[in-house]
Amino acid sequence: MKTLKGNPLRAQLAGLLALPLLGLLAPLAQAQNFESYYGEQPANDGGEDVKAVNRCPNKGSIVVGTRRVSNGIEARATRVNDNGAALWQRAYRIAGSNNSTANAVVELRDGSGFALTGTVRRSPNLVDTFIYVMRIDCDGKPLWARVLPNQATGNRAVGYDIVEAGGVTGVVSQLIVVGDENLAAPAGAVHGRIARVTAAGGLVFNHAYSQPNQPLGLRFRALTENKSASGGQPDIVVAGSAARGTSWVADRRGLMFRVAFNGAPVCNALLGTADNANEDYYGITALSIGNFAAESVLVGATQPASATLGPASVYLTRFSAGACVPLVQSVWRDPQDGAIAYDVVESPPTTTLFPPSIVATGAISGSVTQGDGFALTATDANLSPVGGQFRYSTQSPQRENLFAIDNKGSRFVMAGSTFTDWDGSGDNQDFYLVQTDPNKKTQCVREWTQDWSPAQLPYERFTPPVKVLTGISAVEAPFVDTKDEGYCCALDPN
Repeated sequence: MKTLKGNPLRAQLAGLLALPLLGLLAPLAQAQNFESYYGEQPANDGGEDVKAVNRCPNKGSIVVGTRRVSNGIEARATRVNDNGAALWQRAYRIAGSNNSTANAVVELRDGSGFALTGTVRRSPNLVDTFIYVMRIDCDGKPLWARVLPNQATGNRAVGYDIVEAGGVTGVVSQLIVVGDENLAAPAGAVHGRIARVTAAGGLVFNHAYSQPNQPLGLRFRALTENKSASGGQPDIVVAGSAARGTSWVADRRGLMFRVAFNGAPVCNALLGTADNANEDYYGITALSIGNFAAESVLVGATQPASATLGPASVYLTRFSAGACVPLVQSVWRDPQDGAIAYDVVESPPTTTLFPPSIVATGAISGSVTQGDGFALTATDANLSPVGGQFRYSTQSPQRENLFAIDNKGSRFVMAGSTFTDWDGSGDNQDFYLVQTDPNKKTQCVREWTQDWSPAQLPYERFTPPVKVLTGISAVEAPFVDTKDEGYCCALDPN
């Protein structure tokens, strides 16, 4: 492990602590911008989600993802303060399994900690994987963990996103999880999954959704809550993909899928055509400002079915309130490389000069391990560029990506993976965290030049069959502490 002397993040913070008290209070009174990494050698650590911490003591941010070690795969969480120094880093083996991953995290409104979801492998044949939900306290210690059953033996389910259901501030309500389940038979079939559990880990519902007359099905990747058209509890709105025909590779459509608070289908929309191109949604945010309140923006990619036909482009769509009607679509292209958006947040205007907007993050790359992360800012009205567009990890040979974004007051935090050995220790994959200033900048950022155009892909609907699953299992979640951290782009005290 690195000592304080050899750790650039801890060393810089130690230098700050040596300053006179009055000089220290000014730069540390407010979060700064930086780019940092977390993950010890020889483990491979991949970041999947990030949230700003607003209620736990010391605030800061939390990043979750997956840690791969010689004897297994572990769900991992790293919590940092506002200057990027780790408060704790922990790796969990859900149900004691040596194959556990973490894909999403949410901070709970009552200040008791966080909830995570991902996948855990439990079967003796090393095939079946299950969606789990776990609550941890502000220090990362497990409070409880639950595993949701699959539809059949041999299936593989993954939890991809989690939110706390709407409720009263200061009271933990319920948790909603989305993911999907790969069926053993028929081969290639995938069903979307939505589950709701209580704050104590009790099951409210667990449903699987599919397409009629389509052999392959649905993928669910992200969710939000938004206003119900009926005026009752908010609907659950999901972003994902739907297969058409007999191949996930040849024809995918972008999927917007809406259900009521109890999981009953409300409506959906499949966007795209059978034109040798695939559309996918990976991220979603609910809008709350002005004329766009209660609408939703979904982000993802449109890309040729074959790489020889060209690279991927970012695909954005704004949908109507309480329904599933696409109102505005746009496509963003990098002039040289492919670009995919994985997550999005609403960005309230910080000055009267800018209209309401959204900020999406993703990767500009030719492959998973090659590229820069980016942040694009688009107006709510027509999803066109506004303000600066930026790319990150520009101090490395283009080997970082970003998968998640969250608001942090007027700033933003983004997380993903670094594939650069920043400290020369032989550790080529770590969590990657970017914390920006209010303009989405760090000291190492540079402008992203992109092409933008409006789009108008057609859409269709379907009536989804629903399968109700029962049961939920309580499991243990043993954990170990992990270490290592550093700056990719140093803390900016200005």
